[in-house]
Amino acid sequence: MLKAGILIVTALIFVMPSVAQTNAPSGATANALNIPSDQGIVARLANDLDASRVKLGDTVQAEITRDVKRGHDTLLKKGSTLTGHIAKVEAYSKENPSVVAIVFDQVTAKGGQASTLNVRIEALAPAPGASTDTLQDGRGMAQTNINSAVGGDKDLSSGELMSTSVGVHGIRGVNLGSSVQAGKQYSVIQCTSGDVKLKKGTQVVFKAPEQ
Repeated sequence: MLKAGILIVTALIFVMPSVAQTNAPSGATANALNIPSDQGIVARLANDLDASRVKLGDTVQAEITRDVKRGHDTLLKKGSTLTGHIAKVEAYSKENPSVVAIVFDQVTAKGGQASTLNVRIEALAPAPGASTDTLQDGRGMAQTNINSAVGGDKDLSSGELMSTSVGVHGIRGVNLGSSVQAGKQYSVIQCTSGDVKLKKGTQVVFKAPEQ
């Protein structure tokens, strides 16, 4: 069974220069989509994410791989696309880990209608069938103002994340955190062994903040 590592990061994570501003969906009448905080959104990256190549403001997209339902209602259909933008990027050095922060604030439903939303990355894992690495869960890192929580995921034996999955699975040296600024959720991916590099197809679970 793979273990999962997650860092829930306080505002200290943004002891960093100014954060790039993200743009709302085009059109002033874009609807806001409210996803319940206990409802996970299972997706996969639609493009590679490489800290040595991305720039502030670059687009990051993830395709939803399962219908998101609440009771009998379908909130988002499989094939819908979540869109985010790079808010911070730092390359790896011997003194500092690599960091990529992303704001996911738009979803385009299958069929083309765009809405705003507010979600963070809750879990990461390689694409199903991809080889996995030994997990570094972050407990050896400096913990000043950072709370570390580690849990298992008993349903990961199939190689696929569940909507309830938490943390980083099978990606060496990677830790996952989040922060909130001006009401926006910042997903923070940190790598202690090199530049943050996630391949297209990487599994991602998103969640909305508690209201």
